[in-house]
Amino acid sequence: MDYKKLGLKVGLEIHFQLDVAHKLFCKCSTAMAQKQPTMLVERKLHPVPSELGEVDVAAQFEYLRDRTFVYQVFDEEVCNVELDEEPPHPVNQEALKVALQVALLFNCDIPDEIHIMRKTVIDGSNPSGFQRTMVVGRDGFLMYKGKKVPITYVSLEEDAGAKVAEEDGKVVYRLSRLGIPLIEVDTGILEGFTPEDVNEIAYTIGLIVRSTGKVKRVIGAIRQDVNVSIEKGARVEIKGIQSLGLIARTIEEEVKRQIALVEKGQTVKEETRFAKTDGSTEFMRPLPGANRMYPESDLPPIPVGAILKEAKKSLPESLEEKIKRYKTEYKLSEELVSGLLKSDYFFTFENFCKQLKLEPRIVANVLASVAKDLKRRGLEVAEDDIFAVLQALNQKKIVKEAVPDVLEYLARHGKTVEDAIKELGIAMLQEDQIKEIVKEALKSAKDFESVLKLVMSKVRGKADVQTVIRIIKGML
Repeated sequence: MDYKKLGLKVGLEIHFQLDVAHKLFCKCSTAMAQKQPTMLVERKLHPVPSELGEVDVAAQFEYLRDRTFVYQVFDEEVCNVELDEEPPHPVNQEALKVALQVALLFNCDIPDEIHIMRKTVIDGSNPSGFQRTMVVGRDGFLMYKGKKVPITYVSLEEDAGAKVAEEDGKVVYRLSRLGIPLIEVDTGILEGFTPEDVNEIAYTIGLIVRSTGKVKRVIGAIRQDVNVSIEKGARVEIKGIQSLGLIARTIEEEVKRQIALVEKGQTVKEETRFAKTDGSTEFMRPLPGANRMYPESDLPPIPVGAILKEAKKSLPESLEEKIKRYKTEYKLSEELVSGLLKSDYFFTFENFCKQLKLEPRIVANVLASVAKDLKRRGLEVAEDDIFAVLQALNQKKIVKEAVPDVLEYLARHGKTVEDAIKELGIAMLQEDQIKEIVKEALKSAKDFESVLKLVMSKVRGKADVQTVIRIIKGML
């Protein structure tokens, strides 16, 4: 498909939950660890006109659905701020510092003071009917294949409540997620890029934000929205893309949908659609208008001078610098670094290397190749399990060749490395045991290659190849 000829335009909005102790406007925990709600609060939300007397079309649409919202409240994770029964507390300074660092990493202009705004949202995800948000940087960029990708805004905002159920006109939201600091990175209009290019740009944005070390590593901590249009179509916002790998597919499917409507002589409507896991979408609501933002009246503007100085002092290493250092300090090949970049473990690699006395090349290969291959086959391996397997290799409990089998066992059964070693029968052989096997092999084979082949057929996965070679050479 010739996307340039179609006039494809895409905009990205990527959201990152920050791994900080407290919420953005109160001291409630961000752990989301509580299981049982201590209280339920029931509300209905109504749109109100803006200062210009206009009602946002998306807010009006949600109101006409006439739904009742039930909010689950949890000890230590929800207070009166989330319930809109108490004014917001001063903004979380750690979250603000991280947001400013992200803005700096994207080469943004930083304002002298930050103004907190309210964005009308009455889909029920916030009991107040609005979301607090603030722009911390604008007019930035990142480089992709020699081109400047515009970063329009970097914003710090509060996450929404998590929807857990909907039935008979009642929607249930869990408020433990509401108010967790969220960084939003918005690109400008991306023209001349394919869906795959956009996918890679989104991944690069994710790497840059994660370089702060302050992004949560749980399911749903990173969420992607895209705006898609073609020349004869219209701008459509697609929300809730669950994984980076689905961005390209979702764009492709939306382009096909708009082309099909145009060919039938139908109008492509500007609207918000929800992303499904197969790349298709379904209607959510009309596209929000531009008049749903207004100033936060309970908090003053924030001067950034002092905290910006702090942010600059502890600015993380840039992505380009880290890539270069991986090649020089850890002696990784271009292929391995590229593999790490495309995996989920680019930053994990260095943490593992600092804790283990393994060759960096081995660690990189396990993360970039073995774990990725398992994921491709639908087997998710926990990061802690990967570390445990590498630790077993480090302690010579298993051989390098056994790592894929042990990781697969853990992914399938959720047991310990010790269980895997026992069940798979891959406990490391002692040198005396290897010598006995070599002695038996020498009875039927005399040349090195034949003996090695015979011995390895019996010890593969239970003995290091170099150790076997050394013993054979010593006994020939």
